Amino acid sequence: MPRNSLSAACYHRYRIAVLPRSAIYRSRSSLLFLILFLLCFAVPLHASPADSNSLADAVRQLADRIAAIPNLHAPFRLEFHADANLAADSTWQDTLRQELEKHRVTITDEPSAPPLKIGAVETPTQVVLTASARVGDRDDVRIITFARAALSVPALAVAPIRIARQLIYESSDRILDASAFGSAAEAGLAVLLDRNAELFALRLDASGSVKQTVSLAAANLRATRDPRGELIDKGATAEVLLLGKICEFTWAAGEEPKCRPKKVEARTAVVLTSPCDTSNWKLEAKGEDWSSPDLLQIAPDSAARAGSAALFNEFPGPILSINGELDPGSALIVARNLRTGNYEVYKITLLCGN
Repeated sequence: MPRNSLSAACYHRYRIAVLPRSAIYRSRSSLLFLILFLLCFAVPLHASPADSNSLADAVRQLADRIAAIPNLHAPFRLEFHADANLAADSTWQDTLRQELEKHRVTITDEPSAPPLKIGAVETPTQVVLTASARVGDRDDVRIITFARAALSVPALAVAPIRIARQLIYESSDRILDASAFGSAAEAGLAVLLDRNAELFALRLDASGSVKQTVSLAAANLRATRDPRGELIDKGATAEVLLLGKICEFTWAAGEEPKCRPKKVEARTAVVLTSPCDTSNWKLEAKGEDWSSPDLLQIAPDSAARAGSAALFNEFPGPILSINGELDPGSALIVARNLRTGNYEVYKITLLCGN
């Protein structure tokens, strides 16, 4: 496989890997509730099987246990974290609010109110409901479980879709952004990377060969301690957007980039179009720090479809950038792999079917 002297990188041919349903359950569960289960070693934790196999009954029992937490002082702001099937039906959330009101636990929408974190996750055999509240200097956690076989899944408001994820490029150099170029059939890739505090733009073809490399050092575009940048490929030319500056260059050899001051707006959220029913789905990184795996949420981008199930895809580290592709059903994701230390570019594609 060809190697470029500027980048110790390898380019992977497309390997589409669609997670089976059981793997999706595991990935969604691991990120959202790993912290809660680790709390077993640090905070009071009370887990109980539900007396009934009904979700509604389990929610009522969870409300009972929340209300019984010693020294619990309301009001609280409810903060829900739920798997896709459970998030698609808000009925159980409404039931919880009503049950808490019966117990005189005041719920408010005030952003400054302390959160009462409610989790709902499906494992292969169980549905697990969790509640976590801050009481004094500790977190108090309550857990209710019941058999997953008894859970009735609501009908989705849109045609079912799934996610295909492909690792298409990785490098030990820090990748700031990735952009598609050429036709969708050509599957070309352009990347902006930081190597030894200097920025470079690379163009690769579908076979993985580095066809063009442009140094941006002549424009004095030295990377900062926390470099951020966007690359926009326009065919024969390209643009790099940095803090307070825009630089244009051609891919032809020997031409220096031309830069000028410009107020750069943050990239708008990427919205993909489903090939199943032309519904729109917004991509959003849900991670909260740079030292843990990130979760990509793909959610309906319409208030009319707010009850539709969101999709989640776990990455091996923080997501650094999300960029749309030429294909409206695909996007490019740049993430850092915390295990290998490499920076990786993934292609996300929406497909029809469960």
